[in-house]
Amino acid sequence: LLIMFAIGVAAGALTVNGLSAIQSEELANYFNGFLQLLDNQEINGWSLFSVSLMDNIKITGLLWLLGLTIIGIPLIFITLAVKGFIIGFSAGFVIKAIGLKGIVFTIFAMLPKEIILVPCLIAIGVNGINFSMKILRSRSVKSVLKGGFKADFFSYCFVVLFFSLLMLVGLLIEAYVIPVFIRIISPIILK
Repeated sequence: LLIMFAIGVAAGALTVNGLSAIQSEELANYFNGFLQLLDNQEINGWSLFSVSLMDNIKITGLLWLLGLTIIGIPLIFITLAVKGFIIGFSAGFVIKAIGLKGIVFTIFAMLPKEIILVPCLIAIGVNGINFSMKILRSRSVKSVLKGGFKADFFSYCFVVLFFSLLMLVGLLIEAYVIPVFIRIISPIILK
């Protein structure tokens, strides 16, 4: 899963080079507008937290659901590769748009939350693959529910819940700490 995530990050970063000049310019203008808006407007941390929470509930719920099915195993790999692609594209674009300042922006605006979220998502994915493999070994879902797999199911759900709660730390950082970092570094970037 970690390799698939890394492949997604690399593919996302390399895709930035495939953008046309017009697309790159439009995205750069959008990004600069975002920084100027952020500099002039107060950020509602609760609103940012709730949007991030909903996005992460969707991906965590998807990973949980895929872990309940045997056919979900390859989809877990694809889901984490897509998440890596999004992160890689975002970081690659910022770095391409503003150069070395983009590295600073990425370190302060993206890295703090991703250090927490990505390992949690990978752990949830690994947990889902393990549970799917237990279902596959038992050869039928009915025998899973009849036998001792009820404990495995509750254990599976507990692990997903544990890492989901741990992800809340990353979401709180995204909502309340990262905006402070961006306000501090945005004057440097906008120069």
